[in-house]
Amino acid sequence: MGIPETWLHPAIEAALNAINAWPVAMTGDSDPPYVIYRRENTLRELVLQDTLSGTPVADENPPVATFTLEILADSYLQAKQMANAISGALHRFTGPADGLTIDWCLQDDERDAEAVFLEGREIPTYIVEQTYRVSWSEGS
Repeated sequence: MGIPETWLHPAIEAALNAINAWPVAMTGDSDPPYVIYRRENTLRELVLQDTLSGTPVADENPPVATFTLEILADSYLQAKQMANAISGALHRFTGPADGLTIDWCLQDDERDAEAVFLEGREIPTYIVEQTYRVSWSEGS
């Protein structure tokens, strides 16, 4: 079974002209700008064919995953520009992607997070958080 991360990761990096995207946590020794993404949950609608026998049938609807992106940058303006570029690439996307079909991707939310001081740095790092819902199915 394919996963939407195989589409999401390169889509984020392409929207930002090869700025790195990291799943779950930044690994390596990189200063901002970069993006961290993680899957918060996946909802699957299960349908029972016969409520007496409890025999499950194939899912009628594709799964829907919720992803959170943290966009980190050295300036507030840069973080906002990155957020706009990502939103332009992901929001309302549909189409084939690496053996999957992205049925739809919708941006649910965007918010500013508190600026932080990353270890070893004396300047603040600005963070914009975005939430997306993605529905996908096998095949392209």
